[in-house]
Amino acid sequence: MSQINASLRVASVSLAILAAIATGWFLNAAQAILVPIVLGALLAFLMDGISRSMGRIPLYAKYVPDWLRMMLTTVVLFVVLAGLISFFARNLDPVVRAMPDYLQRLSQTTSDVAARFDVEFELTWQSVDRLVFDNIDIQSLIRMTVNSVSYSAGYLALVFLYAILFLIERDSIPKKVAAIVPDDRSQSNVWQTIDLITAQIGTYFTTKTLINVVLGVLCWVIFLFFGLEFAAFFAVTTAIFNYIPYVGSWIAMALPMLFAVGDWGLNMDVALLFTALCGAQFGVGYFWEPRLMGRSMNLSPVIVMVSLASWTAVWGLIGAILSVILTSGIMTIMSFFQATRPLAILLTNDGEIPWLDDMEGES
Repeated sequence: MSQINASLRVASVSLAILAAIATGWFLNAAQAILVPIVLGALLAFLMDGISRSMGRIPLYAKYVPDWLRMMLTTVVLFVVLAGLISFFARNLDPVVRAMPDYLQRLSQTTSDVAARFDVEFELTWQSVDRLVFDNIDIQSLIRMTVNSVSYSAGYLALVFLYAILFLIERDSIPKKVAAIVPDDRSQSNVWQTIDLITAQIGTYFTTKTLINVVLGVLCWVIFLFFGLEFAAFFAVTTAIFNYIPYVGSWIAMALPMLFAVGDWGLNMDVALLFTALCGAQFGVGYFWEPRLMGRSMNLSPVIVMVSLASWTAVWGLIGAILSVILTSGIMTIMSFFQATRPLAILLTNDGEIPWLDDMEGES
């Protein structure tokens, strides 16, 4: 009997591994179809969260009905996101074209520092071009990037279409749940699961967006104060990359620092800029953000990094931005099933699943 149980466990583990590999392959292969749908769902969460928040304003809620509030939110978000795409389309190409000049000045700075330590080191745009761009057509890369940004306008319209359809579809969800799950107790469990996932994702995405906007504005003010070129572009990239947990904002900060060193050299201004940016990152990311987020995700830091690497491998930059949201949703769903609950507990930061205690207390 023990040998049979051991064989069954081995077979179960093998099937689980094969299922995980097949799921990863499917997600990667169906990326073009699935990513707009997922982004549309998240945008619907964001639109609903903003509309509900605006509804708490007394005069606004009194004179503006729900449907008009949602319409205004949709129009404003579309204009803002379309403006961001237009902004990138105008600024991305000048930034890329300015890189050789900045790298040339950075080369001189690097050579001066190396000479102080009697080290022969030369960094030029030509040497970087030989090392890297012999295998990459930089002009084709710039053209592809600009075309991708331009293509994003149509992509944005598709995502908004999915978001609007999700918002329209939510009114019919109760009827579908009642038809699929006729039992009242089972319906209650289904709705608790749906409400929990939507509350988690909606709260995280809305709050994270607010935090990123504040961080982007702070960085923009810092860049303007120090007179850094392309200040608005670097501020927007910092805000976007801050969606990526732990490493995103620091990666975005590296580019303006390289431009600053290439423009000013290694002097006190660069040190002060670095200190100011670190202060903004630590102040927003390590003090203000945890107080706003609380335990909304409750994911282990190790799991966050593993999910970041995994979703990046599957969906690229979009996967990196959505890694926390997607992993949290998977953890929440697994926590409601006895067979997968131990795995959900392993994904948590403190080994606790507080919403299960709340549900058991209510029942």
